[in-house]
Amino acid sequence: MRRASGVRQRGLALITVLLIFAIVSMLAVAMIDRQSTDVQRSGTMLALQQARSYVFGAEQAVKTGLYLDWKNDKEIDHLNEEWAQERTFPLSPGLARISIADAMGRFNLNSLSVAASNKATQKIRFTNLLNMLGLDIALADTLSRWMDETSQDDDRYQSMEPPYKAAYQGCKHSSELLLLEGMDMVSFRKLEPYVACLPITAQLNVNTASAMVLASLDAGLSLADGEAIVSARGDKGFKTVDDFWSLSQIEPFTRNNDNNGNTNTPVSDAPVTKARWDKTDFSVKSEYFEIFIRVELGDRIATGEALIKRDNNDGRMTTLYRDYSRREAKREPESTQPGMTQ
Repeated sequence: MRRASGVRQRGLALITVLLIFAIVSMLAVAMIDRQSTDVQRSGTMLALQQARSYVFGAEQAVKTGLYLDWKNDKEIDHLNEEWAQERTFPLSPGLARISIADAMGRFNLNSLSVAASNKATQKIRFTNLLNMLGLDIALADTLSRWMDETSQDDDRYQSMEPPYKAAYQGCKHSSELLLLEGMDMVSFRKLEPYVACLPITAQLNVNTASAMVLASLDAGLSLADGEAIVSARGDKGFKTVDDFWSLSQIEPFTRNNDNNGNTNTPVSDAPVTKARWDKTDFSVKSEYFEIFIRVELGDRIATGEALIKRDNNDGRMTTLYRDYSRREAKREPESTQPGMTQ
């Protein structure tokens, strides 16, 4: 009996040892796997941080380039200048792509804000843009109400899932359009390349605006008229707003008329009909630039979008926002739009 009991004890001890060995082996495998994951994660984070550093460095280089452009010519910006050409720079290993767009060549969504002096005119222009893109023109009124506290639209948005409140203020980024009632992703993708969120005082640069944006300035203009204006500004753009103002395509909207049909020749006893457009809405130089940077290091990719303000008085650069979520630069689907090469 003692012998059998000793055998059982030795067998139990062996099983216990084997069980401990199995547990230790499992723990060792788990630790090795965790360590391998941590090493891989650390490598990924290091590569991503390196790529992000390249993005930040590229942003600083863009600021330097924009400053040199301002220093070279403070009076005009157009799409055949150096800043408007997309650039690719080799890295080791990988590459960096940099593109710059003039945000003042787009429709300024904040011109629909309550504080905007020409809100009514700009709302008509935004409606024209929506119509030309085949989008619901009711979005113009929806956006106007979104920015206007007196509209009391909270009930419309608080009934959604999840509920939220209307902004009742100007926008900071065009992606805020996705919060509007009636705005879907397909419509947003169509509209996004033509709009920006800038201060209400920002003018439209007629040297960088696309044919679509130019054609939306008045219902009396067609896309063909917009393309003709783009062609008329040539390789070096309009030197002054007056050059743009005198184009045959837009003269019907920029001249003053008296009751006798005379243009730009007011008579003391003949009431004058004011021009439909206000010259102060337009410019031939820019102050706000949107940059997009894509850095590829092996299989790691880092991107960055930023809005840069270049002060026209002293050339000082200020980053107004950064966004690291976008993967590709905005593209206007227009074959007639010059500027950045594909």
